[in-house]
Amino acid sequence: MAITVSRSLEAAFSRRWLQVFAAAMLINTSYGTLSYAFSVLVTESGPGGEFGAGTVSLGVGLARLVSGVAGIFAGTVADILGSRRLLAGGAILGCAGLSLLGAVQSDWQLILVLGFVCGPAMAATFYEPVYVLMNRWFPAIDRPHAYGVLTLMSGFSITIYTPLTRYLVDEFGWRQAVVILGLLLAAVGTLVPALLHEPFEAREAGPRLTPRRFLSETREGLGHADTRFWMFTLAFFGASMAISGFSFHMISQLETRGFDEGAVASAIAVTGIVSLPGRLILPMLSGRAPSATLLAVCFGLLAVAAWLASSAGEWWQVWVYIAVFGAVFGAVFPLRALVNSERFAGPYFGRIMGLQALFLALAGASGPIVIGMIGTSQAGYETGFRVAAAVLAAMAVLTWWTMRERHAYR
Repeated sequence: MAITVSRSLEAAFSRRWLQVFAAAMLINTSYGTLSYAFSVLVTESGPGGEFGAGTVSLGVGLARLVSGVAGIFAGTVADILGSRRLLAGGAILGCAGLSLLGAVQSDWQLILVLGFVCGPAMAATFYEPVYVLMNRWFPAIDRPHAYGVLTLMSGFSITIYTPLTRYLVDEFGWRQAVVILGLLLAAVGTLVPALLHEPFEAREAGPRLTPRRFLSETREGLGHADTRFWMFTLAFFGASMAISGFSFHMISQLETRGFDEGAVASAIAVTGIVSLPGRLILPMLSGRAPSATLLAVCFGLLAVAAWLASSAGEWWQVWVYIAVFGAVFGAVFPLRALVNSERFAGPYFGRIMGLQALFLALAGASGPIVIGMIGTSQAGYETGFRVAAAVLAAMAVLTWWTMRERHAYR
């Protein structure tokens, strides 16, 4: 009997980890097709050459903002009906958006498709729905390890999909390329959810999910956002705005300091590789130290990185920046999920994460704008990057102070 129970537990444990790997494959695909592919598509060989890089950038920015708003409702779906349906539906919607993108003939069509078709697809297929699933798969003690593995395995999307998109555009043209990417998203996004287990009590047995009940459930979930949540969200908003601002302008900033643009772009690409150990190790350390403390340390080190970049004049200084930034950047978002799970894990977790995602989308869209407004000359960038460093340092303190007490419930 004991052997049978042991084998059953071992099989369940193995299945959970196989599901983590499957979920990571979906996240790699969704981020690769709906986000990183646009670093190629914004160029002259993509829709950026036909409609202008500014138009494509506007469409992508709108998509991110819409994804933030849609994230609140996506969280409600994940809480009530489960993440599997949400992920599959989002993948199909993303496929439709990319297919429509291949057929657009004007600026306004491109912006609307990106914003209002691809944007909601992002909310349904990025990290948040998977975090909700993982909170159901793993008890609190195992989540740091699980989140670390998920983030590590999901860190290859830029490495895979940037060259893949480049190849597809060169071989077939950008219009066919985006259709192929959409079909790939639909294939992975419908296969993977079918393999995932949804370990929660189905709520379909309750009242029928009418639009009124859906909005009521959304409001009920958002009502669980207390003062601690809003303070932590403020801290993460400020930090995210600073990070997105200086990382977006990094190549341009170093170019104003006399560095070759191509060489800098190649060097910055190394941060993806440098970030891999931190993606796994730092979340796992939350079993020994509070996640909020680790996140605060990451913000502090990113402040150091921004300050280093603000005055880099030699290549060794650039490499120090890459080492510091890469070492901690990849751990920021899994640590955010762990901090939230320690305080808000439960039946409203998806809605809480979705509400916070709205502000993160606003931060990601506004950070580059704020740095650009401060100035794009050498002196302007130096000031902007140092402002970003100061904000990160302040947000590190606020994060630690706000979440210094550990609250875990499931």
